[in-house]
Amino acid sequence: MMETEDAQYVQKLILGEHSAFKFLFMKYFPKMKYFISHFVKSDAVAEELSQDIFMKIWENREKLSKIQSFNSYIYRMSKNISLNYLEHKYLEDVYLESYQEETETSIESELYAREIELLEQLTIDQMPSQRKMVYVMSRKKGMKNEEIAAVLGISKKTVENHLNLALKEIRKVLTLFIVFFI
Repeated sequence: MMETEDAQYVQKLILGEHSAFKFLFMKYFPKMKYFISHFVKSDAVAEELSQDIFMKIWENREKLSKIQSFNSYIYRMSKNISLNYLEHKYLEDVYLESYQEETETSIESELYAREIELLEQLTIDQMPSQRKMVYVMSRKKGMKNEEIAAVLGISKKTVENHLNLALKEIRKVLTLFIVFFI
C-alpha cells in the first residue's frame, strides 16, 4: 500500500487536481534531479529529464492507481529515463566520433549534413504553431527566452517548455535517423 500522505495526493492527482500535482512536484522534483544528475553528470540535463518525468506523470495520471509506492515508482522512472538518455548519448557520441573521422569534404558527409538539416526542418514544420515560433525565434533568430515571451505574450516558463519539447522532438528524429540510416 502507498504511503498515506502520498496516496492521498496521488488519488487527487488521478482526478486531475493541479494542487496535488504541485505538491508531489515540489516534494519529489529536487530529489529526482539530484538522483538523475549522478547518472548523467549534468544539472541541466537532469532538470530537463526530471521535467519530462513529471510531464509523463501528468499525462498518464489515470494509470497511477496501479502503483504500490509513488516514491518507488518515481525513482524507477528516474533510473529508466537516465539510462535511456545515456544510451542515446552513447549512440550519438559514437556517431559523432565516426562522423568526424570521415573526410569533411567528402560528398557523403555533405549529403548526411543536408539530410539532417532537412529532417530538422521537416520536424520543425510539423510542430504546433506556437512551439514552432518559439523554436525559430530562439534557434534561428537568436532571441532570448525573455524576448520571445514578451513578443508572444506568454510566460518565460512556457517558452522554456516549448523549447524543451521542440528539442526533444528534433533529438528523437535525428537519433532515429542516426540509428537506422548511418
